[in-house]
Amino acid sequence: MRAARLALLAVVSSSLLLGSALPAAAADAASRSQAPAAAADVAPVLEASTFDEIAELVHGVMADGYGERATIQYRGSTEGLDQKLRQVFKAIGAKDDDLRFVLKKMTWNWTSTAFSATIDYRMTYWETTEQTAAVNEAARLAVDSPAIARKKEGREQVQAVYEWVIDRFRYDRTLEEHSAYAGLYGKNGTVCQGYALMLHRLLQAAGYESRIVYGTSKGDLHLWNLVRLDGAWQHLDATLDDPGAGKSKLSYFLRSDAAMAADHSWDRSAYPAASR
Repeated sequence: MRAARLALLAVVSSSLLLGSALPAAAADAASRSQAPAAAADVAPVLEASTFDEIAELVHGVMADGYGERATIQYRGSTEGLDQKLRQVFKAIGAKDDDLRFVLKKMTWNWTSTAFSATIDYRMTYWETTEQTAAVNEAARLAVDSPAIARKKEGREQVQAVYEWVIDRFRYDRTLEEHSAYAGLYGKNGTVCQGYALMLHRLLQAAGYESRIVYGTSKGDLHLWNLVRLDGAWQHLDATLDDPGAGKSKLSYFLRSDAAMAADHSWDRSAYPAASR
């Protein structure tokens, strides 16, 4: 009987991206299964009895200095475990836009019986904690500078923040760099992910609510921002307003859902409505 039970153990590996707008080759590499870790590479075991708890625990490891590994001992029904762990993955990303898009790759492997599972998560990131700290300090200095701090709060100040990003960033045509740090300090610039992360951090440093939107633009995976002004949300796309994209600096500045939908698409149920 014991041998029959052991035969039912499942060993599975999954790898997904939390919305990273990667070129096809990188996305393909990220989707490959990762072998279970060597026995010497041991992470503390965290206990959970619900899938919401798993999401909280993994998010906590990630938020604590970009933790790279979490092992979860889950006790409960494992029926439909594969799909439920994919839902956990989405729940982790929904907790924190910045952490969601600084994440480069997440993989998970598990062994399970009918009523328990051991799940091993691995994470890598586009930035180190030191690089993120450098970006956050740059954001703090920027919003405290006269060019931004002396602007009237609201549209005028948000425009100054927006133009700060556009004036300093350039698009990475190699499609290799995805971080705000690369946009500020790298030799090749960064893609839309880096623009959106930088703008998100600047807006938050200036005291504005901000979201990073994951969707498409003209058929390509794309990220941009939402900002809340005077109680209303509006879209911002600093990447496409970069002069190198062939648009004016304010073509995608403070746009409504209806205006943005002309060449962008996204899951509207996942984001606040921008009605004006």
